[in-house]
Amino acid sequence: MTHAVQLGDIIQLRKGKKALEVYDQRVNGAMPYIQIDEVRGVAPQKYAHDAKGVIVTPVDLCIVWDGANAGTVGYGVDGLIGSTVARMRLKAPDEWDTEFVGRLLQSKFRQINDEAQARGATIPHVDKSKLEAIVIPRIDRFEQRRIATILAKADGIRRRRQSALDHIDLLIKGEFVARFGSPQKNEKNLQTAPISAFGRVVTGNTPPRKDLENYGDAIEWIKSDNINTPSHFLTPSTERLTERGRAIGRTAPAASTLVTCIAGSPNAIGNAALTDREVAFNQQINAIIPHEGTDPYFLYCQVLVGKPLIQAASTNSMKGMVSKRKFQEIEFLLPDNEKQVDFGRFFSKAINMAQNLRADLEASEELFLSLTYRAFHGEL
Repeated sequence: MTHAVQLGDIIQLRKGKKALEVYDQRVNGAMPYIQIDEVRGVAPQKYAHDAKGVIVTPVDLCIVWDGANAGTVGYGVDGLIGSTVARMRLKAPDEWDTEFVGRLLQSKFRQINDEAQARGATIPHVDKSKLEAIVIPRIDRFEQRRIATILAKADGIRRRRQSALDHIDLLIKGEFVARFGSPQKNEKNLQTAPISAFGRVVTGNTPPRKDLENYGDAIEWIKSDNINTPSHFLTPSTERLTERGRAIGRTAPAASTLVTCIAGSPNAIGNAALTDREVAFNQQINAIIPHEGTDPYFLYCQVLVGKPLIQAASTNSMKGMVSKRKFQEIEFLLPDNEKQVDFGRFFSKAINMAQNLRADLEASEELFLSLTYRAFHGEL
């Protein structure tokens, strides 16, 4: 890579502003209102009108300027940008390809975001001087277009595999409802029973931290973060208990369902994951250890689909909490064991398919990252 310029040399930066008039649907004279989600590729949800607003066109680049997502870059959008977004307009669009520059900046997201977080402000925001100092390789525009096309194809493979994974999750939930109906509505008039009839409910705890001998390497100690997982099974915990800690703690065997019942956000109440090994867990979590005659996969999926029932049992606090007593009393659908087991077989097949797709997705992500690195180091 023989020649390079700084980003500030090739773009004009302009911060957006809060629009004067915002609408939930398109009205005469209104334009799509571009905020964080729209920069990330979500279709516009709101429309705005402001004669003094900052307009972006599909050949401009947008960057999220403030907040946890600071540094997120998008392009190909058209509308008015909000106050959390900035426009980057190419000074010489005949010399620079929007997608080429955009993909290079997307590859720098972690760097830009870390610099925004490090500024010490209550709300992170992009460091303008460091953003404009990012080095851009100066290459022929035809070559820029070639590189952007290669990266777009690799990204397309990655996105299609992610979409297939998302569809499997929807398929699992849809199949449950197709067979048994909604746990909230029970439109198939199935027999119901409290959660306590499906399994033994155990609330976790925290062995005293002042006694360092409670913490070691004997058994994982699960927290709510390990339940917020895309794979349906618990993610590995970074913290573990000793055998002494295990004796004080609460544990659940494999095939249990762990549910978040105390959380900093009401939306996290009812998050669930399956165990595929014995684990200990903290007091924010209730475990359902299935009784004999309860299919563990059926039970887990009912928790997944019936999350609104769990949230409805939460206290009306800003954080949210479902007591063990209320949790045990929540009414779930109770089809006969044969139907539960049959659904469990379906779930197992879907999970196996998802695991294969996830392996393919990881491979496509590695390919994309490798191509991106090579592209911007003159090796593609």
